[in-house]
Amino acid sequence: MDQAGLPVYRPVKLDRDYLAEKALDQFSRGHPGIWRTFSAFQKMRVLEEFRDSISSLEESLAIGNPALLIEHSCWAKVHLTALHFPKNHEHLVLVALGEVLKQEMPPDFRNQAEAFIAGGLAGLDSIGTNIPSCITPANPHADIARSFLAAVIAADQPLAGKVLEDAAGAGIPVKNICIHVFEPVLQETGRLWQLQQVSIAQEHFVTATIETFMARLSDPGLPLSGGEMVRKAMTVVAASVGPELHDIGIRMVADCFHMDGYDTYFIGANTPVQSILGAVQERKADVVALSTTMPRHLPDVQYLIRSLRADPGTAGVKIIVGGYPFRVVPELWKQIGADAYAGDAGEAIVVASRLMPERR
Repeated sequence: MDQAGLPVYRPVKLDRDYLAEKALDQFSRGHPGIWRTFSAFQKMRVLEEFRDSISSLEESLAIGNPALLIEHSCWAKVHLTALHFPKNHEHLVLVALGEVLKQEMPPDFRNQAEAFIAGGLAGLDSIGTNIPSCITPANPHADIARSFLAAVIAADQPLAGKVLEDAAGAGIPVKNICIHVFEPVLQETGRLWQLQQVSIAQEHFVTATIETFMARLSDPGLPLSGGEMVRKAMTVVAASVGPELHDIGIRMVADCFHMDGYDTYFIGANTPVQSILGAVQERKADVVALSTTMPRHLPDVQYLIRSLRADPGTAGVKIIVGGYPFRVVPELWKQIGADAYAGDAGEAIVVASRLMPERR
């Protein structure tokens, strides 16, 4: 346990491929009628789902909390139903995986793994296959976000640009456009893909378009940048950790830090831990903002944080983490050794101000 009474994060490595193959065999033998009706794509997708479930189980075991496995299973139920799998498919997946784990799991993890599988099954029973929009009535710029989303889904970049120009012309700060338009639009696009209402190509187009507009909006030479900023004598290094390929969220965080006057060093996606460590040392960073969207990259985040703490030159840097697994498990940032969690770019600015009193 750590000082807050939480289990310390301890990476868990299972033989994912072996267990997935065993679970697939258990599934196909237990449900031969269903298995015979599956296409080659569906059979491949079942194997992938076993691998993903085992990966989520690994990270749940690492934190001593079933939340990551439960969240993944609920997400998969919605997605696989949209792919025309039987509505109880994810339930059958977890049952088959549980049977295999009873035989194959190391004794020190077996009871906990079984309890977590039971938690996943209970979670599946509590949810439907519809999920609400990520652009909520609480969003002060929900209408702008919906208009922008409709334009980019239709691949109408000029119209999307006009939506943003009109918003800026109405006096909405660029930072608010990032937080209340770009972020919920990205989340909503992910929801639509989960429901198979947009394609992967459309999802990638939305992401690429937002990245393009972010670059324009944050350019100090453009009128949309919000005018002069008051510079702070503080440096932020922002990165996605390890083999993480999703970096638009942390890019948005970096842009908001920049617009708030910080000296910002954005590294981006798929950056090795040692390279991030070196950048923090070289830049003499005051704050490190880290993001991961995939729970399987948590060991890389923990290793980086431990390395930062162990080096006298970086031991005092303030570490803010964000991304999907930290939203699912509110106390995870403490377990992994960070100083704070931020749910979005705006919150990251507020948290950094609290952690590091402003220096001019």
